[in-house]
Amino acid sequence: MDTIQDGVEHMSTSEWQYKRTNSKGEVVLRRDTNETVDFVETYLIKNKIPYMGSGTTMLYIENKAGKEYAYYCTTGRWSIKKRVYDKHYHSNGIEDFVTNYLNRFADDQIAKQKEWKLKNAAD
Repeated sequence: MDTIQDGVEHMSTSEWQYKRTNSKGEVVLRRDTNETVDFVETYLIKNKIPYMGSGTTMLYIENKAGKEYAYYCTTGRWSIKKRVYDKHYHSNGIEDFVTNYLNRFADDQIAKQKEWKLKNAAD
């Protein structure tokens, strides 16, 4: 299942497949990443990315601003960590998630945290 491109190990890619039809009559598709929990954890450790939930298919991964994301290893689905997960997004795997989504808005989040701290310190 693993492939190596330019010296980097990648899991095989997969395509969208029919999963079921929901109660509204809408087709539900699923795309598996074919990535194991061990593969994802090894990637996170190698790249020094903090996470919680070892051994489970859902991991909480923290970006450089300290914001946590729920990431599902088997499907590449992810969401911002909150009380109710009503909206999920899709990635093509852990490398795609980390590269394109995890720290995408981290600099803005850090700036807002600093602004909030300064505002509250002044009050």
